[in-house]
Amino acid sequence: MANRVNVSSADFIRNIGYWQNEALRQPISITHHGRERLVLAAPDAFQTTSGTDDAGKALAKLRADVAAVQENLGDGFLSIDAQLCIRHSNTVADVFVGASREDLEGASIVSVLPQPLASILSDRVQRVIRTRQSERFEVGAPDGRHLAVTVFPVSVGAAALIRNVTENYVLRRSMEEGEAVQQAVRVHSGAAAIKLDARARVETVDDAFTSWSGFTSADLAGHRILDLVAAAQRRECGEMIERVLREGQPRVMELTLLGKRGDEIDGTLALSPILTDFAAHGAVALFVPAAGDSQADARMAM
Repeated sequence: MANRVNVSSADFIRNIGYWQNEALRQPISITHHGRERLVLAAPDAFQTTSGTDDAGKALAKLRADVAAVQENLGDGFLSIDAQLCIRHSNTVADVFVGASREDLEGASIVSVLPQPLASILSDRVQRVIRTRQSERFEVGAPDGRHLAVTVFPVSVGAAALIRNVTENYVLRRSMEEGEAVQQAVRVHSGAAAIKLDARARVETVDDAFTSWSGFTSADLAGHRILDLVAAAQRRECGEMIERVLREGQPRVMELTLLGKRGDEIDGTLALSPILTDFAAHGAVALFVPAAGDSQADARMAM
C-alpha cells in the first residue's frame, strides 16, 4: 500500500474517529516510537482480485502449455511420486503400457510396467529423488523393443521419458557385427575383399587381393571390376553384377581374375549389395581362390 499517512499511536487513540474517516480515503500507518506497527485501511485497499485473476490466468496458460508439450512429445512421459506411483502420463506412455490414463494414475510402476524396466526404473527413480541428479539407461522390453529412458527430478518426485530406440539399437548392432566380419576377412589369408561403387567401379581392395594380383587400391580405384575378369566371363559377370545392384540380393559365381602381370587366378566371387532404404549404392565382393590354384597358393605362402 503506497502513499500511507503516518500517525503516532497516541495521536491515533486521541483522535480515533478522525483517523478512521481518513483511513477510508487512504491507508493510515500507526507508529510506535517512530516505527510502523499497524496499518489501518479500507477493505478495498486489501482486495487484489484483479491481480489474483491475472496470476490465475497465467498459471492456467502455463499448465496448458506444459500439457501440450507432454502430449506432443515423441517419448512416453511418466510423472512418479516418492511412493513410486504414477501421477501423470501422456498418450505415448499410455499406448506403450497398454492401459488407459485413468488406470495408470495412482498405480505403482512395478505393477503396470514390464520387467526388467519396472525394477530398473524403480531403482533409478528412488536414486533421482534422493540425489536430485538425472539418470539415463537403456533396457530391452519383452516384446523385443529396446528403450532409452531418462529420469529427472521434479517438484513432487521424478519424471521419466521413455523412447523407443529399437531401430537405432538394431542398426548399431548390425554395424558392429559388420565391422567384426570385415576384420575377420582382413586377417583371413584365404579370402580377399573388394569394395565397389554403384557403377561397379573399384573403390578399395584389401591386402590379400594385392598380394595375389599385384594391384593396389590406388592402381584400381575408379576402374571397372569387369576389367579384372577373364574376357570369356565378362558378359556373365556383368549380368550378375547388374542383377545384384538392381535386385538388392547377393549372388555368387565361379570366375577367373587377371593379375597385374597377366596371370590368371581361378576362384569364387561372392557379391553382396550395400543397401540404403532398399536401394543399392555399392557392393562388397569377396573373392576366394580355388583350392589348388598354384599361383595364388604360392603368393599366400609368401
